[in-house]
Amino acid sequence: MARGIYRKATRTGGKGLGKFLGALELAVMELAWKRSGLTVKEAHEALTRSRSLAYTTVMTVMSRLAQKGLLLREKHGRAYTYRAAHRREELRGLLAAEVSRALLADFGDVAVVQFVNQLERVDPELMARLQHLTRADDDE
Repeated sequence: MARGIYRKATRTGGKGLGKFLGALELAVMELAWKRSGLTVKEAHEALTRSRSLAYTTVMTVMSRLAQKGLLLREKHGRAYTYRAAHRREELRGLLAAEVSRALLADFGDVAVVQFVNQLERVDPELMARLQHLTRADDDE
């Protein structure tokens, strides 16, 4: 799923899922999470309420999201129906795991050290709890 996605995350300035998905991709995913099934026509109609988009642009984005494994696609007559392959939180976890694996593969121990350094800066209380848990495991 989403091979090489962490490289895109390092190039974009978004937050959360916006680091991995473009604005239009994220808008399509938002629609897919709200509905049990979504056609390109329905997505196009919903998205063009707030912006101007070609039907083919929406179709291409949805097709690419399916190729990435983020949308599931089923043929119904002449049209495809799309639905989210993962719940939002599940996708966040999968992407975090992908980024972690890629960073460890590329940087090894340096990635772990930098993660710990950032954690100490961002959330010292969480870092203290993790250290406590680590010591508790060592005592067993």
